[in-house]
Amino acid sequence: MSIPSGELAAQVARLPFDGVCLDMQHGMIGFSDAVPMIAAINAVGRPAMVRSLWNDPAIPGQAFDAGASAVISPMINTRAQAELLVRAAKYPPMGARSWGGYTALQASGLKPAEYLSEANRLTMVFAMIETVEALANVEEIAATPGLDGLFVGPSDLSITLSNGAGIDKLGTQTIAAMEKVSAAAKKNGLVAGAFGGNAESIKAYQKIGFTFFAAAVDVDLLQWGAAALRKSLEV
Repeated sequence: MSIPSGELAAQVARLPFDGVCLDMQHGMIGFSDAVPMIAAINAVGRPAMVRSLWNDPAIPGQAFDAGASAVISPMINTRAQAELLVRAAKYPPMGARSWGGYTALQASGLKPAEYLSEANRLTMVFAMIETVEALANVEEIAATPGLDGLFVGPSDLSITLSNGAGIDKLGTQTIAAMEKVSAAAKKNGLVAGAFGGNAESIKAYQKIGFTFFAAAVDVDLLQWGAAALRKSLEV
């Protein structure tokens, strides 16, 4: 989702997908928008995920405190950055997340002591691999203790691989790079995720080992639905 609306989030959560991700990086969603959206998604029984604004160590704990199940962090280019991400996202001894997630406690249905002992297992943190630098360091990043997954941004990755020449989400160079990410994830027992955006991309990425996808953006779904209706009315 890119549109900031708790009411819309409640409806999107009822669509036939496994969860809802709030795009705080490229969408118009701020944290004050995200809080009621996360609550609305959780109320439907779906997991709420957040793609953070940047590689900002303040975001993961804040998002988890609001009841999010996963955080996808952009622009993780080195092992050191991945370690800081885990530190921000996980409670000791794995990390240094601060205690105080009252909304998360309510969403989990657990007692405080139970939540503390289970939170590191119940929450997931993904490092985005979307630059040439990250690709070069992907083996070290994937081996970071406490990291749950790698998430590829194929558009940014193809832009950096081509030195700004263009976006090619299914190009030979992009697919080869994504195969490297998928292999690193599998080797380290991580989830391999990617931004799909459409069925063609998702099917291509499935073939090379990816299992977790941002399937489509809310504004695209609106456009596709409107276009399909318009076409069905044509004589």
